[in-house]
Amino acid sequence: MGLDIMCEKKVEQDVIFCGTCDNLGLQHGANANVELFSTGERLWGEVVGIRPGYFLSIWLPALREGNYKRILVDDSDVTVRAKCDGCYLCGFRATVTRVIIYPYPLLYLAYPSKFEKVNLRNNKRVECFQSVVLTYKNQEYKGVFRDISEGGGRISFVFRKGETMGDIKEDEFVNFKFQYDEGSAMLFGVGVVRNFISCGNKFSMGFKFVSFEDDSQVLLKKVIESFDI
Repeated sequence: MGLDIMCEKKVEQDVIFCGTCDNLGLQHGANANVELFSTGERLWGEVVGIRPGYFLSIWLPALREGNYKRILVDDSDVTVRAKCDGCYLCGFRATVTRVIIYPYPLLYLAYPSKFEKVNLRNNKRVECFQSVVLTYKNQEYKGVFRDISEGGGRISFVFRKGETMGDIKEDEFVNFKFQYDEGSAMLFGVGVVRNFISCGNKFSMGFKFVSFEDDSQVLLKKVIESFDI
């Protein structure tokens, strides 16, 4: 399923997440584009309710216009595109479970089992397997950058049973350090946690670089170039 761009900004395709291990990342109040399979029409609305793994609801004013209620009842599935957390555009196919006109025009959809996210970031990201250590409240967490850019990256962690990320939450500032290879200079700095994705003992974190110590920012560019092959 290809995503149409909802703005003029150039995007790069990122990765497909499947199942409810990813929280989809839709934001309450986010604009949503609902495409009807039967007519190809696209209706604009707003995400107003989310229950991960169960359902989501969209405020859809067009339900009070013409025959859209009838069309949506006949269309068991629709395609939805919307902005979500972490500077992504997400798209998915979902089943219509209920259409309400009064007192509010609402479209209820079953929570999607598969969805696609497209990156809207300014900085080019490259795939990598770069070890990194995060420090928060004197506690160290060892992870791996799965992709990285000059603005940040996504870090993966695998924990033993009973281990967690402690008190780290979204929007927390965390120290980081990593070394490209043995004998090279260490990169130090501070970043902020943008979002989390968890599935069992596997954990993934969107991480934005905020500041760098010494020549770490210059070294980061060299690290990115080394992976961009």
